[in-house]
Amino acid sequence: MIPQHIQEEAKLDAMQRVWQTNRRGASSSSTAFFEEVNQTEDILTLPLQAPRANNGPCVPPPHVSSCEVDSESELWEIQEPLASPKPILHISTPEKGPLKLDASSLGDMPAQYTVCHLEPHQMPVVGVYCDKRVVPGFKYRVRPLPEVGKPSDSHKCLFNEKAQVLKSIGRGYARRFTFENDHFWSDNRPEGYAFELELVSEGDKFTFFDTNNEPYGTVEIIKLEGPQLEISSSITKNGVEKRASVKFTGKVEYYETGVGKLLPVSGTAVAFKAKGQAQAGVVKVTNVYIKKKRYHLLPGMQKRHRRVTVRGTEINDVPTKYTMTGLEPCELPVVGTYVDPRILPGFYYRVRPNDRRERLFGGRALRLLSIGCGYAKRLTFEPDSLLNPDNHLWSDSHPDGLGLEPSAVRKGMKFDFCAGETVLGEATVFRDDKPQIEERMERIETPKGFAIQKYIHIDVICHIRLARTGGKTTENDDYLMRVSGLAIVRKEPKSSQSYVVRVENVGFDSQLLLLFAQTHTELTFIPKKH
Repeated sequence: MIPQHIQEEAKLDAMQRVWQTNRRGASSSSTAFFEEVNQTEDILTLPLQAPRANNGPCVPPPHVSSCEVDSESELWEIQEPLASPKPILHISTPEKGPLKLDASSLGDMPAQYTVCHLEPHQMPVVGVYCDKRVVPGFKYRVRPLPEVGKPSDSHKCLFNEKAQVLKSIGRGYARRFTFENDHFWSDNRPEGYAFELELVSEGDKFTFFDTNNEPYGTVEIIKLEGPQLEISSSITKNGVEKRASVKFTGKVEYYETGVGKLLPVSGTAVAFKAKGQAQAGVVKVTNVYIKKKRYHLLPGMQKRHRRVTVRGTEINDVPTKYTMTGLEPCELPVVGTYVDPRILPGFYYRVRPNDRRERLFGGRALRLLSIGCGYAKRLTFEPDSLLNPDNHLWSDSHPDGLGLEPSAVRKGMKFDFCAGETVLGEATVFRDDKPQIEERMERIETPKGFAIQKYIHIDVICHIRLARTGGKTTENDDYLMRVSGLAIVRKEPKSSQSYVVRVENVGFDSQLLLLFAQTHTELTFIPKKH
């Protein structure tokens, strides 16, 4: 008996000889080996021979090209037709023809009109023909159409290129289209009009949520990018709903960072006009992608969803981490072991627990006297009575944290109202319930040490009494005005109390502001000296 491994080597050697013989034969086809399958099978069934003494490895023969060329010139003759470029086909774009409209298709008079070619987002209105998608209560841009053959956007839109809410559509042969501040008739122009839907406008603000309905930040529309194409319009028993694709550049601000960036945003806006309402409102914007993540927008900046994350390592304290939800933009966080580094003794603050709307200490702004040390910091404010000083609290007293709003200008403070170096009158603060937002803080080196200077935006109501020539004033010279500006508050080294240096960039709701703006005069408030 011949061993099994010797039989296998003999079979492989026989198959190799047959394969090499067929490759050297007349047939150069790659299928020659498979055509000789029967012959190979016969070889495998032949009586086995004794193995050779030296069984080297089976090396395949060198590759022989199936396409033999006698000379180099013949090779180029073969390759030239293959390398010849194909002719480029120029497909002519069909011209945009005019649009024919038939009012009888809308159930109206059998009147026919021919207008220029319209873009997909434009809806025609001419004579008695009014596109069914034009519905009162929604905002439209109205563009007069040119003659047939010209582009539909040759003319500018009416109403100073702004979209207005369509109030009503009249009846009769000539439809009266009434908007917020103007109106016109559909037969004013034989060429007609094109209505362009606008569901979202510049200045609209939204809060964006992820797919789990978790709020992530806010978006403000800065600039619209292109028209808003209406996708669908449906009428239900409750009202009318419209959907349109929108693109805009938005100021995106994440709650985590608090930094706003301009980013391109696109999505599908959904607006609904309920029965009995004069104007439609945006319900949501779906399929929104911001930085390759999917969100949906809800109208309005919902402050109750605003989240702020603080870490103890940022103030060289215990390595803790807290997330506060619902903190106002003007408030500085205090929670657990964390106290915002912008909160300093000597300045005035209003205190609000994060789990309620009411402020502590009767809503008054009190001067912060000290901030204690330790795991829970004690915040001590100016007491109402030295015999019973109870205006204090601890940073961990409220699990949801505290919000401290800085206060620079308060009710009862008096200022000299100046234009340059000229005193125009006197201003007395009447109400200070609007938020005051800290812009920045500086440390200024002085011979006695470092002084702290804060820049705080204010918005207050003041009694302003203008001074007349000669010093005489009457009751007719008193005005109640809303005043805004940037207050500069300073605390000197080793001092326990801050003071207002001045209020810059003063603006107020009066026509007097136009007079000073034309003369390029800067208005300031200087605190009166007692």
